[in-house]
Amino acid sequence: MVGEGPYLISDLDQRGRRRSFAERYDPSLKTMIPVRPCARLAPNPVDDAGLLSFATFSWLTPVMVKGYRQRLTVDTLPPLSTYDSSDTNAKRFRVLWDEEVERVGPEKASLSRVVWKFQRTRVLMDIVANILCIIMAAIGPTVLIHQILQQTERTSGKVWVGIGLCIALFATEFTKVFFWALAWAINYRTAIRLKVALSTLVFENLVSFKTLTHISVGEVLNILSSDSYSLFEAALFCPLPATIPILMVFCAAYAFFILGPTALIGISVCLWPSSIQPSEGQQFW
Repeated sequence: MVGEGPYLISDLDQRGRRRSFAERYDPSLKTMIPVRPCARLAPNPVDDAGLLSFATFSWLTPVMVKGYRQRLTVDTLPPLSTYDSSDTNAKRFRVLWDEEVERVGPEKASLSRVVWKFQRTRVLMDIVANILCIIMAAIGPTVLIHQILQQTERTSGKVWVGIGLCIALFATEFTKVFFWALAWAINYRTAIRLKVALSTLVFENLVSFKTLTHISVGEVLNILSSDSYSLFEAALFCPLPATIPILMVFCAAYAFFILGPTALIGISVCLWPSSIQPSEGQQFW
């Protein structure tokens, strides 16, 4: 389905032509629409999901209902999303790799740099979702609960103010969970695309060899199973801790505002053992 049919994907085989913003991000921008009740073109429901459906995984509801009513088989499951297929992602990764080789040469070409380019936009969107999740998680306990406790102590407090604070607390908690689920949804799809792209390219290169005397069967299986799954886990989990420094700065500033310099001393005592643990662990092993 690459470049054909009603559900188009840009021709990734074209070299020397930079794809436009719409060609690269049109499907992802459609996912940003909160609700898409009329989208029924894609073979897989995840490509027709809106933002709410994508973040809450409600696009899986028809599949779950079908699995409850009857046993699911390969024939009854929806086909794989075109954007998650090995063909599409392997072509895209090869284009990025060829551009890297053309730019710096085969000796200086970096696989890590190509992997970053392959998932850069999605990782940045995941970081944005995590930042919003952190902001909502901080507003509830630090601001709203404090205001609610102060409201309960006031004898002449207005009822509608307390109700508004409770609604605001519910909204922040709901938004926090929503953006946390959205971050996981983005990471899972990013990890799938990276794994299938690299596994397909490795398999194609192995098949192109006339003989495999320079590599054993065990090494081939290890690359296609263990190593590729390690890449999957790296793409899945590594973007999540990227927002920890932002959370620590926010919490340190708030603690300094409430407690004064004593809070910074406590944070320093907490960070000092964490900073020396990696070096101590290397010496131990």
